[in-house]
Amino acid sequence: MVNLLDNVKSRPSDELIKNKRVKEYVQLMRIAEEVEREIKRRTNELGEDEKQEAFEVLSQEYNIPQYVTVRDAADIMGISPQMVRRHCADGKMSAQQTFEGSGKWQIETQQLMDKPNWERFIEKRARIKDQSVGLADEVLKNLQDEE
Repeated sequence: MVNLLDNVKSRPSDELIKNKRVKEYVQLMRIAEEVEREIKRRTNELGEDEKQEAFEVLSQEYNIPQYVTVRDAADIMGISPQMVRRHCADGKMSAQQTFEGSGKWQIETQQLMDKPNWERFIEKRARIKDQSVGLADEVLKNLQDEE
């Protein structure tokens, strides 16, 4: 991490920072912004086959489902659930209704990879996976203790 921080360019406002941890925090925030911009740029450059490959890898690593709910799609896209339903009904999104006329949709997750909150969705899935693994480990530990 130190090497990463060493590569962050100083700015005039850095002169105001006296605390080393504060300076490192500010530098990390700048790195995070740059990484976010680079992810968006590279996502836009990916072809359909490359997006499919990336989605498959991310799906396995973060347990991403093939389909998401309207609420998840709305969160990822940064729009209202009503707008997502409208996009689904108009055929602007690859989705299928779970029950005809119900307003419940299964939305193909892969098409959301270039949307504004995709990274946040990945982070959420990673937290869910970590919690599930932690719970499974705890159950196994309790079972072993009972033996």
